[in-house]
Amino acid sequence: MLIRGILAIARSIAKKSISSKTITEVAAAIHAGRLVILPATSGYIIACDSQNTSAITDLNLLRENSEEHILSMIFSSVSQMDSEVTIPNLDQETKKYIETGQLTLVLPRDESMRVSSDKYKELVAVNIPINPSVKKLLESSGPCAVAAAAIPGQGLPVNVKDISLRIKDGVEYILDAGQISGTVSSIVNYEKRKPIVSRIGAVPEETIKKLFPEI
Repeated sequence: MLIRGILAIARSIAKKSISSKTITEVAAAIHAGRLVILPATSGYIIACDSQNTSAITDLNLLRENSEEHILSMIFSSVSQMDSEVTIPNLDQETKKYIETGQLTLVLPRDESMRVSSDKYKELVAVNIPINPSVKKLLESSGPCAVAAAAIPGQGLPVNVKDISLRIKDGVEYILDAGQISGTVSSIVNYEKRKPIVSRIGAVPEETIKKLFPEI
C-alpha cells in the first residue's frame, strides 16, 4: 500500500514482521534527516534522528508545535538509553518494565546531550517501544526524537487510517502494524529531587511504589 508523502509518496509497509531490507531503508531515511511514522506501544508516532536539529524542527513544524514542551526519545534498549542520558540506578525488575515499553522516565537533560531546541524544556522523556521490529530499527538508526502522529490536542492515533493526510504528507515512511491496542506507559518523573508518578498506565501505582520506594 502506498500513501502520498514527502515530495511524492510515503511508503507504507503493512507487515507484522518487518524485513531487514526495510529496516535498512528506514534507518537510512532517518539518518538522512527524514521523518517516519512508527508503531509505538499505544499508538503511532512521528520519529526522526535525535541528533539532527533540522529534522527535529521539521517534526515540530509538521505537528504545529508552538509552545515549549518536553523532549521525548525512544531507544532500542536500556543500555542504548544509558549512553545518551543519565538514568538512575535501577534494579533488573524496573529495567524489565522499561524494556517492555510499560514504563517511561522523565529525566533532567544532560548538558552533553546533543539535542538542542528552544522549544524543549530541560527535560527528556525516555521510553523503549514494545514492537520488536522498531527495536531492531533503533539498533540501526540510533535513538530517535518522537512525538504523537497528530497535532497537539488530538489523541494518539491507533491505526494508520486515523492519521491525518497532512501528517502523512510530511513523512517518508510509515511502518503499518495495524490496529494498536497497547496500554499507555506509566510515567515516573525525576524533574525534582524526589521522583513522582506523572501518569498511571501499564504499571499499577502499587507496583511503581515498590519499584521506586522513594516515591
